[in-house]
Amino acid sequence: MSIFRIALNNLKRRKMKSFFIMLGLVVGVSTVIGIITIIRAMNADLGDRIDEFGPNSIILPRSEGVEMGNEMSQEINYDVQKLTMEDIPKILASEVSEYINIISPKLIGAVDVGEQKTLIVGIEPKSEFMQKPWFSLKEQSGIKNGEKIDELAFVELPETSIMIGSSAAKAFDLKSGETIVINEQTFSVFGVLNETGGEEDGLIYANLAVVQSLLNRSSELSMIEVSAYCNACPIEEIAMGLEKALPNSRVIPLKRAALFREETIDRFSTFGLALSGIVLLIAVLVLFKTMLSSINERTREIGIFRAIGFRKMHIVSIIFIEAGLISLIGGIAGFLLGSIMAVYAGPYLAQIQGEITIQVGLLLPSILLSAILAIIASAYPALKAARLNPAEALRFI
Repeated sequence: MSIFRIALNNLKRRKMKSFFIMLGLVVGVSTVIGIITIIRAMNADLGDRIDEFGPNSIILPRSEGVEMGNEMSQEINYDVQKLTMEDIPKILASEVSEYINIISPKLIGAVDVGEQKTLIVGIEPKSEFMQKPWFSLKEQSGIKNGEKIDELAFVELPETSIMIGSSAAKAFDLKSGETIVINEQTFSVFGVLNETGGEEDGLIYANLAVVQSLLNRSSELSMIEVSAYCNACPIEEIAMGLEKALPNSRVIPLKRAALFREETIDRFSTFGLALSGIVLLIAVLVLFKTMLSSINERTREIGIFRAIGFRKMHIVSIIFIEAGLISLIGGIAGFLLGSIMAVYAGPYLAQIQGEITIQVGLLLPSILLSAILAIIASAYPALKAARLNPAEALRFI
Protein backbone atom coordinates (compact mmCIF):
# COMPACT_ATOMS: atom_id res chain seq x y z
CA MET A 1 0.00 0.00 0.00
CA SER A 2 1.37 3.45 -0.95
CA ILE A 3 2.12 6.15 1.61
CA PHE A 4 -0.51 8.42 -0.01
CA ARG A 5 -3.19 5.75 0.34
CA ILE A 6 -2.25 5.21 3.99
CA ALA A 7 -2.55 8.95 4.67
CA LEU A 8 -5.91 9.12 2.87
CA ASN A 9 -7.29 6.15 4.84
CA ASN A 10 -6.13 7.74 8.10
CA LEU A 11 -8.12 10.88 7.28
CA LYS A 12 -11.21 8.82 6.47
CA ARG A 13 -10.98 6.88 9.73
CA ARG A 14 -10.48 10.03 11.80
CA LYS A 15 -13.09 12.29 10.29
CA MET A 16 -13.72 14.38 13.40
CA LYS A 17 -10.03 15.04 13.98
CA SER A 18 -9.62 15.95 10.31
CA PHE A 19 -12.66 18.23 10.48
CA PHE A 20 -11.33 20.19 13.47
CA ILE A 21 -7.91 20.57 11.84
CA MET A 22 -9.53 21.82 8.65
CA LEU A 23 -11.84 24.14 10.64
CA GLY A 24 -8.84 25.83 12.25
CA LEU A 25 -7.30 26.38 8.83
CA VAL A 26 -10.55 27.73 7.38
CA VAL A 27 -10.97 30.25 10.20
CA GLY A 28 -7.40 31.53 9.88
CA VAL A 29 -7.36 31.74 6.08
CA SER A 30 -10.86 33.23 5.75
CA THR A 31 -10.00 36.00 8.23
CA VAL A 32 -6.90 37.01 6.28
CA ILE A 33 -8.59 36.82 2.88
CA GLY A 34 -11.64 38.75 4.09
CA ILE A 35 -9.53 41.56 5.55
CA ILE A 36 -7.26 41.82 2.50
CA THR A 37 -10.29 41.95 0.18
CA ILE A 38 -11.91 44.69 2.28
CA ILE A 39 -8.67 46.70 2.44
CA ARG A 40 -8.31 46.57 -1.35
CA ALA A 41 -11.91 47.68 -1.80
CA MET A 42 -11.42 50.50 0.74
CA ASN A 43 -8.35 51.69 -1.11
CA ALA A 44 -10.24 51.98 -4.40
CA ASP A 45 -13.47 53.32 -2.88
CA LEU A 46 -11.92 55.90 -0.57
CA GLY A 47 -9.58 57.03 -3.30
CA ASP A 48 -12.46 57.76 -5.64
CA ARG A 49 -14.67 59.35 -2.99
CA ILE A 50 -12.09 61.58 -1.31
CA ASP A 51 -10.44 62.69 -4.55
CA GLU A 52 -13.81 64.08 -5.62
CA PHE A 53 -14.40 66.02 -2.39
CA GLY A 54 -12.58 69.28 -2.95
CA PRO A 55 -9.56 70.23 -5.02
CA ASN A 56 -6.30 68.26 -4.91
CA SER A 57 -4.28 71.13 -6.39
CA ILE A 58 -4.59 74.89 -6.71
CA ILE A 59 -3.02 76.67 -9.68
CA LEU A 60 -1.97 80.27 -9.01
CA PRO A 61 -0.22 82.89 -11.18
CA ARG A 62 3.56 82.77 -10.91
CA SER A 63 5.25 85.91 -9.50
CA GLU A 64 8.92 86.63 -10.10
CA GLY A 65 10.92 89.26 -8.23
CA VAL A 66 13.24 91.55 -10.19
CA GLU A 67 15.89 93.63 -8.38
CA MET A 68 16.18 97.25 -9.50
CA GLY A 69 18.35 100.16 -8.36
CA ASN A 70 21.95 100.61 -7.23
CA GLU A 71 23.90 99.03 -4.39
CA MET A 72 22.77 101.70 -1.92
CA SER A 73 19.10 101.43 -2.75
CA GLN A 74 17.48 98.38 -4.19
CA GLU A 75 13.84 97.63 -4.82
CA ILE A 76 12.18 94.42 -5.83
CA ASN A 77 9.42 94.64 -8.40
CA TYR A 78 7.25 91.59 -8.74
CA ASP A 79 6.30 90.57 -12.25
CA VAL A 80 3.04 88.68 -11.72
CA GLN A 81 2.17 86.52 -14.69
CA LYS A 82 -1.51 86.02 -15.36
CA LEU A 83 -3.72 82.99 -15.60
CA THR A 84 -6.30 83.13 -18.37
CA MET A 85 -9.07 81.00 -19.82
CA GLU A 86 -6.58 79.91 -22.47
CA ASP A 87 -4.73 77.91 -19.79
CA ILE A 88 -7.62 75.47 -19.29
CA PRO A 89 -7.15 73.66 -22.65
CA LYS A 90 -3.46 73.33 -21.75
CA ILE A 91 -4.43 71.43 -18.58
CA LEU A 92 -6.62 69.08 -20.62
CA ALA A 93 -3.73 68.51 -23.03
CA SER A 94 -1.08 68.00 -20.34
CA GLU A 95 0.73 64.74 -19.64
CA VAL A 96 -1.36 64.26 -16.48
CA SER A 97 -4.70 64.92 -18.18
CA GLU A 98 -5.81 61.29 -17.67
CA TYR A 99 -5.92 61.94 -13.91
CA ILE A 100 -7.93 65.17 -14.15
CA ASN A 101 -11.50 64.93 -12.90
CA ILE A 102 -12.81 68.48 -12.35
CA ILE A 103 -11.36 71.86 -13.36
CA SER A 104 -12.85 74.88 -11.58
CA PRO A 105 -11.53 78.31 -12.71
CA LYS A 106 -12.15 81.38 -10.54
CA LEU A 107 -11.76 85.12 -10.57
CA ILE A 108 -11.83 86.93 -7.22
CA GLY A 109 -12.06 90.67 -6.76
CA ALA A 110 -13.46 93.49 -4.66
CA VAL A 111 -16.70 95.16 -5.69
CA ASP A 112 -18.91 97.95 -4.37
CA VAL A 113 -22.22 97.00 -2.77
CA GLY A 114 -23.76 100.31 -1.81
CA GLU A 115 -21.12 102.05 0.29
CA GLN A 116 -19.41 98.81 1.30
CA LYS A 117 -16.64 96.78 -0.27
CA THR A 118 -16.97 93.03 -0.47
CA LEU A 119 -15.44 90.12 -2.35
CA ILE A 120 -17.10 88.50 -5.33
CA VAL A 121 -16.07 85.19 -6.85
CA GLY A 122 -16.60 84.39 -10.49
CA ILE A 123 -17.23 80.67 -10.96
CA GLU A 124 -18.44 78.11 -13.43
CA PRO A 125 -21.34 76.80 -11.27
CA LYS A 126 -21.40 73.24 -12.58
CA SER A 127 -17.71 72.50 -11.95
CA GLU A 128 -17.60 74.52 -8.71
CA PHE A 129 -20.50 72.78 -7.03
CA MET A 130 -19.57 69.33 -8.29
CA GLN A 131 -16.14 69.87 -6.79
CA LYS A 132 -17.51 71.05 -3.44
CA PRO A 133 -20.61 68.98 -2.62
CA TRP A 134 -20.77 70.24 0.96
CA PHE A 135 -22.46 73.41 -0.30
CA SER A 136 -26.26 73.54 -0.08
CA LEU A 137 -28.90 76.18 -0.70
CA LYS A 138 -31.47 77.52 1.68
CA GLU A 139 -35.11 77.19 0.72
CA GLN A 140 -36.23 79.03 -2.36
CA SER A 141 -38.76 78.61 -5.13
CA GLY A 142 -38.35 75.25 -6.87
CA ILE A 143 -35.52 74.10 -4.59
CA LYS A 144 -35.98 71.97 -1.50
CA ASN A 145 -34.51 73.14 1.77
CA GLY A 146 -30.95 71.90 2.20
CA GLU A 147 -30.82 70.13 -1.15
CA LYS A 148 -27.25 69.48 -2.19
CA ILE A 149 -25.87 71.75 -4.87
CA ASP A 150 -24.10 68.89 -6.63
CA GLU A 151 -27.58 67.57 -7.36
CA LEU A 152 -28.35 71.00 -8.87
CA ALA A 153 -25.13 71.27 -10.86
CA PHE A 154 -27.04 71.24 -14.12
CA VAL A 155 -29.20 74.19 -13.05
CA GLU A 156 -27.97 77.27 -14.91
CA LEU A 157 -27.19 80.35 -12.82
CA PRO A 158 -28.65 83.27 -14.81
CA GLU A 159 -26.24 86.02 -15.80
CA THR A 160 -28.30 88.56 -13.86
CA SER A 161 -28.28 86.44 -10.65
CA ILE A 162 -25.86 85.75 -7.84
CA MET A 163 -25.52 83.28 -4.98
CA ILE A 164 -24.53 84.66 -1.61
CA GLY A 165 -22.95 83.17 1.51
CA SER A 166 -24.91 83.12 4.77
CA SER A 167 -22.73 85.74 6.52
CA ALA A 168 -22.83 88.09 3.53
CA ALA A 169 -26.61 87.66 3.29
CA LYS A 170 -26.97 88.71 6.93
CA ALA A 171 -24.60 91.65 6.48
CA PHE A 172 -26.58 92.98 3.50
CA ASP A 173 -29.95 91.79 4.85
CA LEU A 174 -30.72 89.81 1.72
CA LYS A 175 -33.02 86.88 1.00
CA SER A 176 -33.65 84.73 -2.04
CA GLY A 177 -35.45 86.62 -4.79
CA GLU A 178 -34.37 90.08 -3.62
CA THR A 179 -32.10 92.38 -5.62
CA ILE A 180 -28.63 93.75 -4.96
CA VAL A 181 -26.62 96.46 -6.76
CA ILE A 182 -23.00 95.50 -7.46
CA ASN A 183 -20.74 98.05 -9.20
CA GLU A 184 -23.89 99.90 -10.30
CA GLN A 185 -25.37 96.75 -11.87
CA THR A 186 -28.49 95.12 -10.47
CA PHE A 187 -28.57 91.40 -9.72
CA SER A 188 -31.21 89.15 -8.20
CA VAL A 189 -30.36 86.72 -5.41
CA PHE A 190 -30.76 83.24 -6.87
CA GLY A 191 -30.12 81.60 -3.50
CA VAL A 192 -28.51 81.96 -0.10
CA LEU A 193 -25.94 79.31 0.80
CA ASN A 194 -26.29 77.43 4.05
CA GLU A 195 -23.59 78.15 6.61
CA THR A 196 -20.38 76.16 6.19
CA GLY A 197 -18.32 77.75 8.96
CA GLY A 198 -15.64 78.78 6.48
CA GLU A 199 -14.64 81.85 4.51
CA GLU A 200 -17.21 80.93 1.85
CA ASP A 201 -19.94 82.31 4.11
CA GLY A 202 -18.83 85.90 3.47
CA LEU A 203 -18.57 85.71 -0.33
CA ILE A 204 -20.81 86.51 -3.27
CA TYR A 205 -20.81 84.10 -6.22
CA ALA A 206 -21.66 84.91 -9.83
CA ASN A 207 -20.95 83.52 -13.27
CA LEU A 208 -17.29 83.76 -14.22
CA ALA A 209 -17.89 85.78 -17.41
CA VAL A 210 -20.10 88.24 -15.50
CA VAL A 211 -17.44 88.85 -12.83
CA GLN A 212 -14.73 89.26 -15.48
CA SER A 213 -16.89 92.00 -17.04
CA LEU A 214 -17.63 93.63 -13.66
CA LEU A 215 -13.93 93.80 -12.80
CA ASN A 216 -12.81 94.73 -16.34
CA ARG A 217 -10.53 91.68 -16.40
CA SER A 218 -11.65 89.89 -19.53
CA SER A 219 -10.57 86.22 -19.74
CA GLU A 220 -8.40 86.61 -16.61
CA LEU A 221 -8.39 84.13 -13.71
CA SER A 222 -7.22 84.39 -10.10
CA MET A 223 -6.81 80.65 -9.66
CA ILE A 224 -7.75 77.27 -11.04
CA GLU A 225 -8.73 74.48 -8.65
CA VAL A 226 -8.17 70.96 -9.93
CA SER A 227 -9.62 67.73 -8.59
CA ALA A 228 -7.87 64.60 -9.76
CA TYR A 229 -8.25 60.87 -9.42
CA CYS A 230 -4.88 59.82 -8.10
CA ASN A 231 -5.07 56.29 -6.71
CA ALA A 232 -2.02 55.19 -8.68
CA CYS A 233 0.24 58.22 -8.30
CA PRO A 234 1.20 60.83 -5.67
CA ILE A 235 -0.46 64.25 -5.80
CA GLU A 236 3.00 65.80 -6.28
CA GLU A 237 3.33 64.15 -9.70
CA ILE A 238 0.14 65.81 -10.88
CA ALA A 239 1.38 69.17 -9.58
CA MET A 240 4.64 68.78 -11.48
CA GLY A 241 2.76 67.84 -14.66
CA LEU A 242 0.52 70.89 -14.34
CA GLU A 243 3.46 73.25 -13.78
CA LYS A 244 5.13 71.81 -16.87
CA ALA A 245 1.98 72.48 -18.90
CA LEU A 246 1.55 76.00 -17.43
CA PRO A 247 4.97 77.67 -17.10
CA ASN A 248 3.25 80.92 -16.07
CA SER A 249 1.84 79.31 -12.92
CA ARG A 250 2.78 77.70 -9.65
CA VAL A 251 0.84 74.68 -8.43
CA ILE A 252 0.15 74.01 -4.78
CA PRO A 253 -0.76 70.36 -4.10
CA LEU A 254 -3.29 69.90 -1.32
CA LYS A 255 -2.43 66.71 0.52
CA ARG A 256 -5.31 66.71 2.99
CA ALA A 257 -7.55 64.36 1.04
CA ALA A 258 -4.71 62.02 0.11
CA LEU A 259 -3.30 61.95 3.64
CA PHE A 260 -6.74 61.34 5.12
CA ARG A 261 -7.27 58.47 2.72
CA GLU A 262 -3.89 56.94 3.51
CA GLU A 263 -4.30 57.35 7.27
CA THR A 264 -7.77 55.80 7.22
CA ILE A 265 -6.63 52.80 5.21
CA ASP A 266 -3.42 52.46 7.24
CA ARG A 267 -5.38 52.39 10.50
CA PHE A 268 -7.78 49.78 9.18
CA SER A 269 -4.90 47.79 7.68
CA THR A 270 -2.97 47.82 10.96
CA PHE A 271 -6.02 46.72 12.90
CA GLY A 272 -6.88 44.08 10.29
CA LEU A 273 -3.37 42.66 10.12
CA ALA A 274 -3.10 42.57 13.92
CA LEU A 275 -6.44 40.75 14.11
CA SER A 276 -5.31 38.36 11.36
CA GLY A 277 -2.08 37.67 13.22
CA ILE A 278 -3.95 36.83 16.42
CA VAL A 279 -6.39 34.56 14.58
CA LEU A 280 -3.54 32.81 12.75
CA LEU A 281 -1.66 32.28 16.02
CA ILE A 282 -4.76 30.76 17.61
CA ALA A 283 -5.30 28.60 14.52
CA VAL A 284 -1.72 27.29 14.64
CA LEU A 285 -2.04 26.48 18.35
CA VAL A 286 -5.32 24.63 17.77
CA LEU A 287 -3.80 22.73 14.84
CA PHE A 288 -0.69 21.89 16.85
CA LYS A 289 -2.73 20.61 19.78
CA THR A 290 -5.00 18.56 17.54
CA MET A 291 -2.11 17.05 15.55
CA LEU A 292 -0.17 16.23 18.71
CA SER A 293 -3.25 14.59 20.21
CA SER A 294 -3.71 12.58 17.02
CA ILE A 295 -0.10 11.35 17.15
CA ASN A 296 -0.49 10.29 20.78
CA GLU A 297 -3.57 8.28 19.87
CA ARG A 298 -1.74 6.57 17.00
CA THR A 299 1.32 5.43 18.96
CA ARG A 300 0.69 1.73 18.42
CA GLU A 301 -0.16 2.22 14.73
CA ILE A 302 3.11 4.07 14.20
CA GLY A 303 4.96 1.36 16.13
CA ILE A 304 3.56 -1.29 13.77
CA PHE A 305 4.66 0.73 10.74
CA ARG A 306 8.14 1.02 12.17
CA ALA A 307 8.24 -2.70 13.05
CA ILE A 308 7.36 -3.79 9.50
CA GLY A 309 10.09 -1.66 7.95
CA PHE A 310 8.77 1.89 7.57
CA ARG A 311 11.56 4.40 8.00
CA LYS A 312 11.38 7.67 9.94
CA MET A 313 11.05 9.58 6.65
CA HIS A 314 8.03 7.47 5.72
CA ILE A 315 6.30 8.34 9.00
CA VAL A 316 7.04 12.04 8.52
CA SER A 317 5.77 11.85 4.93
CA ILE A 318 2.47 10.28 6.03
CA ILE A 319 1.88 13.05 8.58
CA PHE A 320 2.73 15.80 6.09
CA ILE A 321 0.59 14.25 3.33
CA GLU A 322 -2.36 14.21 5.71
CA ALA A 323 -1.72 17.85 6.60
CA GLY A 324 -1.31 18.74 2.91
CA LEU A 325 -4.62 17.21 1.90
CA ILE A 326 -6.42 18.98 4.72
CA SER A 327 -4.68 22.28 3.93
CA LEU A 328 -5.74 22.09 0.27
CA ILE A 329 -9.41 21.77 1.20
CA GLY A 330 -9.02 24.28 4.05
CA GLY A 331 -7.35 26.84 1.76
CA ILE A 332 -10.09 26.65 -0.86
CA ALA A 333 -12.87 26.74 1.77
CA GLY A 334 -11.14 29.62 3.59
CA PHE A 335 -10.87 31.61 0.37
CA LEU A 336 -14.55 31.12 -0.43
CA LEU A 337 -15.71 31.90 3.12
CA GLY A 338 -13.44 34.96 3.45
CA SER A 339 -14.53 36.32 0.06
CA ILE A 340 -18.22 35.85 0.86
CA MET A 341 -17.81 37.58 4.24
CA ALA A 342 -15.99 40.49 2.57
CA VAL A 343 -18.63 40.87 -0.16
CA TYR A 344 -21.59 40.88 2.22
CA ALA A 345 -20.14 42.27 5.46
CA GLY A 346 -17.46 44.60 4.04
CA PRO A 347 -19.80 47.43 2.95
CA TYR A 348 -21.18 47.63 6.51
CA LEU A 349 -17.88 47.19 8.35
CA ALA A 350 -15.89 49.66 6.23
CA GLN A 351 -18.73 51.91 5.00
CA ILE A 352 -17.87 51.18 1.38
CA GLN A 353 -20.29 52.58 -1.18
CA GLY A 354 -19.15 50.52 -4.16
CA GLU A 355 -19.44 46.78 -4.61
CA ILE A 356 -16.73 44.48 -3.27
CA THR A 357 -15.68 41.90 -5.83
CA ILE A 358 -14.17 38.48 -5.18
CA GLN A 359 -10.39 38.60 -5.67
CA VAL A 360 -9.74 35.42 -7.65
CA GLY A 361 -6.02 36.14 -7.52
CA LEU A 362 -6.08 35.41 -3.77
CA LEU A 363 -7.03 31.75 -4.27
CA LEU A 364 -3.45 30.47 -4.68
CA PRO A 365 -2.14 32.57 -1.75
CA SER A 366 -5.00 31.13 0.33
CA ILE A 367 -3.89 27.57 -0.41
CA LEU A 368 -0.24 28.44 0.23
CA LEU A 369 -1.12 30.12 3.55
CA SER A 370 -3.17 27.10 4.58
CA ALA A 371 -0.28 24.77 3.65
CA ILE A 372 2.23 26.86 5.61
CA LEU A 373 0.00 26.83 8.69
CA ALA A 374 -0.45 23.07 8.38
CA ILE A 375 3.30 22.48 8.00
CA ILE A 376 4.14 24.67 11.00
CA ALA A 377 1.56 22.92 13.16
CA SER A 378 2.55 19.42 11.96
CA ALA A 379 6.35 19.72 12.12
CA TYR A 380 6.85 18.82 15.78
CA PRO A 381 4.14 16.09 15.92
CA ALA A 382 5.62 14.50 12.77
CA LEU A 383 9.15 14.50 14.20
CA LYS A 384 7.83 13.11 17.47
CA ALA A 385 6.07 10.30 15.61
CA ALA A 386 9.21 9.48 13.61
CA ARG A 387 11.30 9.24 16.78
CA LEU A 388 9.04 6.74 18.51
CA ASN A 389 10.81 3.58 19.64
CA PRO A 390 9.03 0.60 17.97
CA ALA A 391 9.54 -1.59 21.05
CA GLU A 392 7.99 1.02 23.34
CA ALA A 393 5.13 1.65 20.92
CA LEU A 394 4.29 -2.07 20.68
CA ARG A 395 4.64 -2.82 24.34
CA PHE A 396 0.90 -2.36 25.09
CA ILE A 397 -0.45 -4.28 22.09
